[in-house]
Amino acid sequence: MQRADAAVEEVLALLPPLDDLEVLRLRLISSAQPDPRRTWDSSSAFATVDKRILRPDEIDRALDDAEAALREYVSSLHQGLRPVLRSFFAGDFDAAARHLVALGEQHEEMGRVRSAHQCYGAALRVSLPLAEKGAQVLALRRVGRISLALGEFQEAASHYERSAELARDSADLHAEVIARTGRSNVYLWQGRWPEAEAAYRAVLELTEVSSKGTLELERGYLFNNLGNVATRLERIDDAEEWFERALAIWNVHPSPQDLAVCLHNMAHLRALQGRTDEASAIYEQAFELPITPTLRVAIAVDIAELRLQQGHVTQAEEWAHVAEEHAIAAASPYLLVRFYHSRGNIARSRGDADGFTLYEKALEIARAKGYTYLEAETLADYAELRLQTGGVEEAQAYLERACEMFAGLGAVKDQAHAEEALARLIAESSLSAAEG
Repeated sequence: MQRADAAVEEVLALLPPLDDLEVLRLRLISSAQPDPRRTWDSSSAFATVDKRILRPDEIDRALDDAEAALREYVSSLHQGLRPVLRSFFAGDFDAAARHLVALGEQHEEMGRVRSAHQCYGAALRVSLPLAEKGAQVLALRRVGRISLALGEFQEAASHYERSAELARDSADLHAEVIARTGRSNVYLWQGRWPEAEAAYRAVLELTEVSSKGTLELERGYLFNNLGNVATRLERIDDAEEWFERALAIWNVHPSPQDLAVCLHNMAHLRALQGRTDEASAIYEQAFELPITPTLRVAIAVDIAELRLQQGHVTQAEEWAHVAEEHAIAAASPYLLVRFYHSRGNIARSRGDADGFTLYEKALEIARAKGYTYLEAETLADYAELRLQTGGVEEAQAYLERACEMFAGLGAVKDQAHAEEALARLIAESSLSAAEG
């Protein structure tokens, strides 16, 4: 019997698990539409992309688009390798390493974080024997940056530290400042906020020995991050001052991405102050700037969560949909994990038990792609939903696993939160058992 449509999960199950078909899988996901037969069903609010439907004509278009995209990618990949190989045969290994870094940056922009990591690793291997350390300093930073995005904090820290040491030994102040800022970012992501603040301040002092007018962009990054840390430490006046100093730089040296980061952090501060209308306006201002898909999805998710806090449930769902569409359009599994995790949090805060499907989807992708930190984050939040629905044993198992994973990654703040939640759960379970 001829079928008019099929669920995404049915179509994907037909595809062999070949890496070359990853683009097709993502194109099918982006082509799928919500099932109109489920619009009346309350569970449709929690439907993941797997439950969307595809029609034969949409599948044909997805095949054509995926084939064209794959051809374009393969072409750009090989074109990116041409200067690498030319430099190699010319005996210019420094240039070869830098071209590999550029290739990794292309992958990173496309959301291919694992591929970017491999390109940066290749650049590092090429640059290691060179007496001139500039390319190695750069490659080390790039490995650090992508490791940080993947939640591999210890690897990120070691690469940033080595980059900073080599830059210092080479008297390259600019490169040293960037590497030490990256190392400070690792502290921030680990939740080690006092250490992050001390590290950022130390780097800021380092910039003050430079010639006037130089390293202004780097100072702007530091002001952004110091404002972020001050917000997390709930030092409102300090955060305001850092953000003002950052905006003064971005007004003179336009950088949409960095301005958006500053505005994003400022919106967090306004939300902390209870000034939710201002926070919302600042979030939307940041969202409208030409920024990376990763930041765009993060901002859209934060707007959705803020709308929910304000009691605007419909608007929260609309912004969640915006985040989903951008995550799908970016063809990035990493962003899809971020999105489904955040949607799960929104569902949990509403007390919607069906939100478990969102957490499960986030975990499925994170495990398949090896996103350890994202998996641990999702497990910790998923545990709370399981606890709300009476799944005490499952919640305990999720928290125990999250604690192990955070400990292995060196995410001390996340580990502490998960351990606190686990201790509360065990204490409450023991009390209930004693009363029973």
